[in-house]
Amino acid sequence: MRTTHIDDFHYSCGEVFCALYSAFPLRYLLLVEDITGPIKWDMTGLPDRRSQACFETLVWLAEHDLLRFRSVEPRDIGVEGAVLTQKAFVLLTGHITWESGESLSRIDALLEARRSRAYGDLGRIVDDMFRANCQWAAPITSKPLLKSEVLSPVDDD
Repeated sequence: MRTTHIDDFHYSCGEVFCALYSAFPLRYLLLVEDITGPIKWDMTGLPDRRSQACFETLVWLAEHDLLRFRSVEPRDIGVEGAVLTQKAFVLLTGHITWESGESLSRIDALLEARRSRAYGDLGRIVDDMFRANCQWAAPITSKPLLKSEVLSPVDDD
């Protein structure tokens, strides 16, 4: 049984990846409210647990070289100038294959899971992406790429 905070983490990661991918390569203002909904502040001025966890997810993704940002918004309500790193872009455009044999890029699978509100799938996709990013994972052998034919000039004579 999964705990709620891990499900929230996967949800936040999925939302961040989809937002930054759709804005790529432009920098983007990522606000916690756009991911989790309105922030509920307590009487001491601290955000609710879910909003704080979402902000910490942004920091964690940056620490693991999946996103970069220019600055933190006041009161930790988001980050300004966020952009995917090359590593994240490559991981998102990499393909996954479902048990049914259907193959999709991770970003297309994330978008489909969001659209259909299949949060279990969203968690599996994010887990797969993190496993692919893990430096302790077994090396993945890349498949040979198809080389394009050399183009030659054509005379109109």
